[in-house]
Amino acid sequence: MIDELYNAFVLPYLTNPYLPSIVISIAALILGVALRWITGKWLVRMAAKSENHYDDILVDALRRSILYVVLLTGLNIALRELPRAKVIMPYARPILTASFIVLLAYILTKVLKMLVRIRAEHEHSRVAAVSLTRRAIEIVVYTVASVMVLRSFGVDIAPIITALGVGGLAVALALQETLANLFAGVYITLADQIRLNDYIRMSDGFEGYVRDIGWRNTTIETQELNAVIIPNSKLSQAIVINYNLPSEIQYLLLTFGVHHNTDPQLVEDVLLGMAHDYGYASREEAFNAEATDGKIRGLLFDPEPIVRFREFGEFTLNFRFFVAVSHFDLQFEARSNVMKQIYYAFKRAGIVVPMPIRALQIGSAPEQNGQPQSVSAAEVQALIKEMRGR
Repeated sequence: MIDELYNAFVLPYLTNPYLPSIVISIAALILGVALRWITGKWLVRMAAKSENHYDDILVDALRRSILYVVLLTGLNIALRELPRAKVIMPYARPILTASFIVLLAYILTKVLKMLVRIRAEHEHSRVAAVSLTRRAIEIVVYTVASVMVLRSFGVDIAPIITALGVGGLAVALALQETLANLFAGVYITLADQIRLNDYIRMSDGFEGYVRDIGWRNTTIETQELNAVIIPNSKLSQAIVINYNLPSEIQYLLLTFGVHHNTDPQLVEDVLLGMAHDYGYASREEAFNAEATDGKIRGLLFDPEPIVRFREFGEFTLNFRFFVAVSHFDLQFEARSNVMKQIYYAFKRAGIVVPMPIRALQIGSAPEQNGQPQSVSAAEVQALIKEMRGR
């Protein structure tokens, strides 16, 4: 009975020439799913415990690709076990090879872009963070992959390169402006004179933070949180002030006047003392300061503040006060707080900031002994009341 069942149901399948290929394909699928589950659970946890971020990249790339690599490998072996493998493989081999190449190009692109992102975050590389760098990685990797795919199908790429060389002249003329923006973006990125998050001001009046340098445009975010899209070719030809170069430290210029009876040395001592009392010794300390520590966030006393007696004014002794701020982002907040503390310091020291006083004459003054007579304040007030009464 058992022999009859075996011969009727099992033996036909065991003698089927396609059975080895089917078994290999199913085994490859099961193995790929199992390996993906293992990398997604076990290896990810191990990588998370490590402080090195590069093992996270490798584990993520392995988790994404291992299923497809095992499937393609199993499919390649299964096709070789088919009865008509000699007829099928010449057609199937280029397809499998091209699939491997595309898969590897995808994985390599993801890994390189993640490496660029980690470098930008941990090494504060502004060049690596721009979108032009990520686009360049994709173009290079996929261009090489395309050439390898064509060669796997037996296509001779030499005539293609020749045709592209001839046709490239026409394309270059048609895309002259686009190519100019592309090469200008490459120049801006490599020159490292305009970087991501720098605050710049152009000669035509546009100013703001550089948020991205793309293959065609550069995006600037204004203080009003609006985006200004500037072609790279225009930016490369413009006169640009970069407030983050050569240093992040900014000098604030404050001008004011005090009473003529004020000792100039007292003014200088009060200003320098205020800067030391409310300032910080380093950029990091100034930027990370708490609002409750009693100091001015961003204010530095190293480099040393500078006080200059500028001139004898009509009503005041005029001074210029140069004080350093750690970052451009903090200059507006620091300016307001410094002005407040100057006001309080002058008040404590008895330094007067006078207001100009001018005499107001309404109409012609009466003459006395041939000379004009000035009108007193009381007479002016009486005149105003009389005019209001009318």
